[in-house]
Amino acid sequence: PRVEVLRELGTRTGVDDVKALCGIMIQADKFGSSIAQALRVQSDAMRTRRRQLAEEKAAKTAVKLIFPLVIFIFPGIFVVLVGPAAILWINNMAPTMSAS
Repeated sequence: PRVEVLRELGTRTGVDDVKALCGIMIQADKFGSSIAQALRVQSDAMRTRRRQLAEEKAAKTAVKLIFPLVIFIFPGIFVVLVGPAAILWINNMAPTMSAS
């Protein structure tokens, strides 16, 4: 009965982690091994998987940020850095242009 309940729980939830947990509980019950050790191994695997998913999302986020940076940030930085030099150049060239 316990095995059936665990199997149905895994099927009913449809969550891969819950299915794996139920499978581990069934195996621990079937072979008489320590449930605590099985849960430790499962929790370590889940943490590793969650960390990998977070790293993948972070890598995708960096790529998604390139477009807004180029469109919104770069023009402002360009104006701040090149603007004063452009104004000086225009002021220096204005007398030369009017003399011709």
